[in-house]
Amino acid sequence: MNKDTGPPRKPIASNACSESVCAMLDRVGVPRDSKWRGLILYMRSIKSYDFLDTEQKEQFQALVMEVLRAGDFTDEKFREVIKANERILSTPWNRALTRTLAETAALVQEFQDAMFRHKGGVQNLEDVTVQAVESGGDVDRMLGTIRRGFQEMVTLIEEDAEKMVALTLTDSLTSIANRRAFDEQMGRVVAQAVAKGHRLSLFMCDIDHFKRFNDEHGHRIGDQALVVVGSILRGFAEEMKQLEDRDIFPARYGGEEFAVTLVDVAKNEATELADIIRRKIERYNFVIRDPDGQILAAGIKINVSIGVAELLEDCPTPDIDHLVDAADKALYLAKSSGRNQVCAYVKG
Repeated sequence: MNKDTGPPRKPIASNACSESVCAMLDRVGVPRDSKWRGLILYMRSIKSYDFLDTEQKEQFQALVMEVLRAGDFTDEKFREVIKANERILSTPWNRALTRTLAETAALVQEFQDAMFRHKGGVQNLEDVTVQAVESGGDVDRMLGTIRRGFQEMVTLIEEDAEKMVALTLTDSLTSIANRRAFDEQMGRVVAQAVAKGHRLSLFMCDIDHFKRFNDEHGHRIGDQALVVVGSILRGFAEEMKQLEDRDIFPARYGGEEFAVTLVDVAKNEATELADIIRRKIERYNFVIRDPDGQILAAGIKINVSIGVAELLEDCPTPDIDHLVDAADKALYLAKSSGRNQVCAYVKG
């Protein structure tokens, strides 16, 4: 699972290997006592590193198979593989940086717009004050006019402040809560669940083969897929709140991954709700149109994999990191078991 706290240091792999693995490396021609052997062992063991997301793990596995099939163990090829390793490790952090810069640009624009609105408000307040004073009318009425002018100005400032706060907690693409809002909300609900012994479930939802979807249909359609998933999650949360007064909080966790917290919901029920969402997304039909509105392609589908965990049942220490980690492990199980399914966390 991606963490927006900075890229991790690359683990240093040992050149030691089991007898069966060493025999396999011998068969495919990997030189003994070489840097290649250590690098391949590191890439093969990548599933054990929890700081990597599902796509990264799959990319490392594919890179291992590519190296072994090619049988090219030259220094030049080694440098290429090292660079590929670095790209796989850094991609999520580059995405997070791009997303943060986009959010910052939107905030700056909103702040500039607010300043221009306030400039006009100050000018209007000045005009009202001058007119009231120059009118020479009743003092109480004059003060009332000035007071209303100040109240209107304060109201505008408060409204803009609320908009600015909302922007900092909203994903600019999908219009649902962003990672910052998720972290804040999780801090509150985890503390409440621990203090009161209440149920708290979390599921992590990831679009299957999203890179392939982007490559095939383009980033504009990829963005549309993210918007659709966000809309389905938001609509489901609103429906559950209205019909059953359930507290369900969806957020875009990062990239093509979404997180949903479910207050007072046990893991078995959360798993059932997650599968309802999975089926809703599975049934959605994308339509691609050209700039003139003509349909270019229809019936395009996306699927999601979902991992579910419960705070007090699944976490050795009931905190945010352990809950996210458990849900992420369940998500990886759903991915590795064939995708387009929901898996609940099972203690190992």
